[in-house]
Amino acid sequence: MSLTGLAFLIAFVAVMALALFRHPLFGLYGYVALFYLHPPSRWWGEMLPDIRWSLLAAAITLVASLRLPADRTRPPWISTAPARILIAYTIWLAIQSAWALDREQHVEAIILFGKYVVLYYLIYRLIDTEDRVRNFLIVHVLGAFYFGYLAFSMDVSGRLEGVGGPGVDESNALAMQMATAVAVAAMLLLAEKGWRRWLCLAAMPFLLNAIVLAGSRGAFLALIVCGIVLWRLKPDAYRRWFYWYAALGVVLLAVLAHEPFWERVQTIRTAVDAREQLDTSALSRLELFDAQWRMFKAHPLGTGHRGTEVLSVYYLEEKYLSVNADGTRGARSSHNTFMTALVEQGVPGAVLFLALWLWVYRTLARAKRDTVSSLTRLASYFAALGGALTVVFVAGWFVDYLKAEVQVWLFALVACLAAITRLRVTPGGAPQGQSSGNPAAASRSRSAGNGKPSSYARRA
Repeated sequence: MSLTGLAFLIAFVAVMALALFRHPLFGLYGYVALFYLHPPSRWWGEMLPDIRWSLLAAAITLVASLRLPADRTRPPWISTAPARILIAYTIWLAIQSAWALDREQHVEAIILFGKYVVLYYLIYRLIDTEDRVRNFLIVHVLGAFYFGYLAFSMDVSGRLEGVGGPGVDESNALAMQMATAVAVAAMLLLAEKGWRRWLCLAAMPFLLNAIVLAGSRGAFLALIVCGIVLWRLKPDAYRRWFYWYAALGVVLLAVLAHEPFWERVQTIRTAVDAREQLDTSALSRLELFDAQWRMFKAHPLGTGHRGTEVLSVYYLEEKYLSVNADGTRGARSSHNTFMTALVEQGVPGAVLFLALWLWVYRTLARAKRDTVSSLTRLASYFAALGGALTVVFVAGWFVDYLKAEVQVWLFALVACLAAITRLRVTPGGAPQGQSSGNPAAASRSRSAGNGKPSSYARRA
């Protein structure tokens, strides 16, 4: 066993012991770190035991969390909109098992979304103060920083592949994941001081470089829209520094971007030109979009997970299908998150998908409107999550990110912030940071108010 592998094993045991005997938060942070480290994908993990590290970390964290007393200072996790939507989506997947076209893949999707429900519970249950939100976001940035370092140390020919683990091992998903970290790091630069600010500043070139090497047009466009959302959601107190950092980011991206990246980016404009001028990738996406609409009309209750791939051979011309390693034509999977939900989970899936994103929009809008100027840290964290979710949403119009795990983290953190903000803006509310897991934090500050509950507090 390599020294690196041995160090990982010791660190894993130590973190899990802290989760069991000190606080389950250690297990949650360890779980997120494992998402990025993923030993089976690293050279130093070859000699480690062949176990599912993330699943083991999640199980230990869940067991450890059961000993915590109930937290009555905020709404139960099951009452939050994302939890109910995730549960409803999972139940609908189970019902679809009766007619799913690809039964094996569909069962895997049921299991995956069931795990996401548990993951959502753990995040909402354990992240109950501003500091814990910040710490979770820092772990996310650190993990993406690690990806960026791996990308920087690689000799990349073509588009960057194989840096991440399952779910983020291809260029588009990797770029999307890194772009969410860019949004988070950008707002932490404004809200934090000391080593956290320097960490985000040091990570930024590596994050942007990985996005450039991945060459994802969808992620690049999502990053542009993310910048607009960050500008809209930023606390007014940080306006000046926001513009300085934004200008620095643009200059940094211009320095890092190479010619192949700009050549791919320039093809985005063909989306508004004649259809004949589109490149093969863009044209095949349009053809697939048309085919998926016809699939939906034929199967309004959905085809089950991966149904698009099963039906693509009947709805697409052969030239738009994927090419197998042996040169034969294969199936074509979905390249649009909403169309995936619409075709594969039908009308119920599309409704749940839109309901979840409508909740995100309304929650962020209320947070921008109702959080007072003194709550700059909370407003910064809301902006960070809003920008990161914008990346997922916009990039999802070009690639299927229905199963992207990072969005579960972000949905749960928005719900956590909504509950924390409710305590801060409701007169007579519990002290900010009060929770069963950290009673000392409860005495650090009292709720602020002007004598009337805000609309945010009434609706959160």
